[in-house]
Amino acid sequence: MSEEHRAIFERVADVINRQAWDEFGTVFTDDYVEEYPQSGEVIRGLANAIAVRRNYPGGFVADSVDTSTARLPGSAQWGVTPMFTVVRLEGSGDSATVIFRVRYGDGSIWWLTAVYELRGEMIGGATILFAPAFDPPDWREPYREPMKG
Repeated sequence: MSEEHRAIFERVADVINRQAWDEFGTVFTDDYVEEYPQSGEVIRGLANAIAVRRNYPGGFVADSVDTSTARLPGSAQWGVTPMFTVVRLEGSGDSATVIFRVRYGDGSIWWLTAVYELRGEMIGGATILFAPAFDPPDWREPYREPMKG
């Protein structure tokens, strides 16, 4: 993963951790577009992206994203935080992918994958996928082993 992507991700985490929504424009472009394929939604523009976060049911947990212990390609580090566990961050050129394990306020566990695109040193767009955690089906028992971490 390029250091550029790591630095940008750390800036995003800082804004989220401080809940400094007015600083979103230091990381995301004014015409930022966020797509949610599973629900068919598009969040268009910086103001709407900020509003989604400000109005998130239950709010965000302060200091909830830790980038220092994220598992990166070629490493075996994990980050455990109150709300987000950064599972993987990988990127080169103008795009990157980050995978989170998310604990929502109701205690449910979900997986979040974001594929984002850069414009200069800012994020211009992202496609975000959400999936709930689920128990593995019994029929796969003979073929599987538990994931570490």
